[in-house]
Order: sequence, then structure tokens, then C-alpha cells
Amino acid sequence: MDTNDDIIRMIAKHMLEADTIIFFTGAGTSVHSGILDFRSEGGLWEKYDLFEVATISAFRRNPEKVWEFFRIIYEDFQPVEPNKGHHAITEIQQIKGGDKVHIATQNIDGLHQKSGSINVYELHGNPDIMHCIRCSHEEQMNYEKHIKPDKYPLCPKCENPLKPKVILFGEPLDMDVYNSALRVANRSEIAVGVATSLEVFPAANILLSPPPTTKKALFNLTPTLYNGQLDYYVEGDIIETLPILAKILKELNKK
Repeated sequence: MDTNDDIIRMIAKHMLEADTIIFFTGAGTSVHSGILDFRSEGGLWEKYDLFEVATISAFRRNPEKVWEFFRIIYEDFQPVEPNKGHHAITEIQQIKGGDKVHIATQNIDGLHQKSGSINVYELHGNPDIMHCIRCSHEEQMNYEKHIKPDKYPLCPKCENPLKPKVILFGEPLDMDVYNSALRVANRSEIAVGVATSLEVFPAANILLSPPPTTKKALFNLTPTLYNGQLDYYVEGDIIETLPILAKILKELNKK
């Protein structure tokens, strides 16, 4: 049976030969940066009822309660920094060239960009933008104006509650962003999932739906229900396994 290092080397060889690569990253990517994921033991959904704080219907029904949750999330995001997993993906992008490596992420923490990555598709939105679901007004998030006050912020045009431009349960994805990422995935020679359960659709299609010509790999702590659709699976902590991938790719690229 192949070891993790053997599997990682095979993935690196595919990357070396690829003209287009897409990473698909989930909440586990940011756990080592101090951001709790949602589904794992000790995750956010053990602490909060998602139907009360993370659905669009809850926001419409009780924006004040949902904003209490938003403030906690923003406070958690304030001091965080990219971890070794983010930096490894950035290093791979730099080895291959920014035009060849793309990142589709379910995360809304901006840590891929903070680590230096470019070509990042934020499938679940951008918390740095405030959005009105009634009139579509948007403005840049300002911590003192939008987050710090106890009262939730109102739209200056229609006085409807503003919300961060992130996707709540019950809201559709921004299909322009999703379709752009999916087009990249479909032309990629290899798609690599990172720290994701592959349980959130349609986002998971970025890894699972590309044609058979696209090699599919996953770096994760535990197997998923969709491992049978993968070509490669690397089990372990991504802050240990992804740096190995970057190191091997760098060595192969020098030959």
C-alpha cells in the first residue's frame, strides 16, 4: 500500500505537468489559524443553532440575534493569520505561476489572500462588504461603523438591516463566482480538495464534477462519503501534509 509520501509525490508529479490546477478549500483549512470549523467536534454548530443565527430566514425574522452571531465571528477573525496550509498553497502557486493555480474557497476569512495567493474565488462571499438584501446597496465594511455598535447597521438608502455579503443557509451562491470557478475546475488537469467534508453543495462540485480527465485529490483529516470518486486521498493534518506537497513540487520543478 502506498504511503502518504508516495501519494503526495504522485500528486506533485501531476501538478508539475499541469497547465491548470484548482484547489478547493474548506473550513478545516483555517482551524490552525484559530477559526473554528462548523461541523467537527467542538465546531460552531455545537455552540450555536444554525437555524437561529445562520439562515436568511433567521436574518429576516430576527436580524438583531443574527448580528450578535456576526459580531462574534468578526471578533474571531480580527487577530487571525494564515497558517502553514495557506502558505503551502501560496508557495505552490508561486512555483507554478499565478495564472496556472486557482483557489476556490468556502471560507470567508480572507486568509488565502493574506498569505499572498491570487486568483481566489470566494464561493461563500466576502465579509468585507456590507449588503442590503432589499435594495442591493453595498458599502465597504467599517469596523467602528458596522461591527462595534450594539445596534445592527441599517441601509442608508432604504433603512433595511444590512448584512455581510456572505452566503447564509437558504441563500443562493453568487453564480458568477461559482461558474467562473467551475469553468476553471473543468479545464484543470488536477483538482485538489483541502480540509473539506465535501458535504456542502453546489460548492463541492468544484472538486467532484470535473470530467474524468481531471485528477481529483483530497487532503483531509478523515475520509469523506465521496472518497470513492477521488483518484488520491492523503489523510492527515494539512499543516503537515501540504508543506510536504510544496517541498516535493519545488524539488521536481528544479530537475
